[in-house]
Amino acid sequence: MLSYLSHLLQSLDVSCFAVLKHTYSHLVKNNMQLDINYIDKLDFLTAYSKAYTEAFKSENIKNGFAAARLMLFCPD
Repeated sequence: MLSYLSHLLQSLDVSCFAVLKHTYSHLVKNNMQLDINYIDKLDFLTAYSKAYTEAFKSENIKNGFAAARLMLFCPD
């Protein structure tokens, strides 16, 4: 990654990917409490899709850009 572009991608790291990591971790821990210690591809995709829909909401994306002090371009 080019050093002068890293601040543009930081907003997603602050909001969306942090929420994705936390939500997926929580789902895996819930499975472990149910004595499920192995996750196959189908289980991974199911948990990941739930975590993805929770993380990549429009409010999370907007909050990430606001936290990085970047304004989204809106010609209106």
